[in-house]
Amino acid sequence: MAVVTLLSDFIDGTSMALAEDTDAADLNAFMTANQGRLWASVQQRRQQRHQTIVRRGPGTVYFAADAAGAATVERYLNSETGSAEEAAAIQAMQAAGVEIAPHVGADRERDALINGRLRGLTAQAKAEGFG
Repeated sequence: MAVVTLLSDFIDGTSMALAEDTDAADLNAFMTANQGRLWASVQQRRQQRHQTIVRRGPGTVYFAADAAGAATVERYLNSETGSAEEAAAIQAMQAAGVEIAPHVGADRERDALINGRLRGLTAQAKAEGFG
């Protein structure tokens, strides 16, 4: 079964990754059928924990067609930014055919993505909330 993961960096310096199983054939099919569902789940979990829901620019969606691909995404999320382990995880995701796309959840994020005006992103914190 395919797994789709949404990774978002927030203005408080934290990151959150949320994954769910899907029957969708590819990323486009998932986003067409379930637009906004993952982002709504992230917002709900962060509000329950009294954390900000304001992101530092668009998030990233990873679509893994099988369990092996999903394992490469999880390995990537658990790697230190800029490390050799991260570079190897990115290559493993590419080899596994993981689809990667920006995720915009608000008009200002869409504007930042289209016009290239992303705020300075800090090094990715260890992803929390995976699963």
